[in-house]
Amino acid sequence: MSEARSVDSPAITLDEQSIVDFAQLFDPQPYHLDREAADASIFGGLCASGWQIGALASRLTGEALVDAGVRYVTTTQVNHMRWLRPTFVDDQLVAQVSFGNVLSGSPVPDCDSLDVVVVLQDAKGQAVAEMTCRVAVATGEAV
Repeated sequence: MSEARSVDSPAITLDEQSIVDFAQLFDPQPYHLDREAADASIFGGLCASGWQIGALASRLTGEALVDAGVRYVTTTQVNHMRWLRPTFVDDQLVAQVSFGNVLSGSPVPDCDSLDVVVVLQDAKGQAVAEMTCRVAVATGEAV
């Protein structure tokens, strides 16, 4: 069994418009939609929906794996998702993705599986979310 590898994704910055646009479509809470309401909320400022953070974690995970030379196809399951702190306007996020050996078989045809652990961090190195998932990789992938 080989040692686990860890790679970082490219960084992504959350702007106010993307936070509001996502919230309007999927999570219309006042602290995601309106700066004044957000300032008065328990969060103390306009923050992204946890579901938006989950979607970004998924995107950044795929990008990190592809950049590392893993033939990533798709995420097949999320076993655990936990939000640790709010993510605010202009926060920059990076996914630290750890993974081990390829597992034989996948629900995706012509693919094997890879278990990954993702820690989404802000520019201060603080963890904002954690996710464990299984992804499909092209059959015969050497990780």
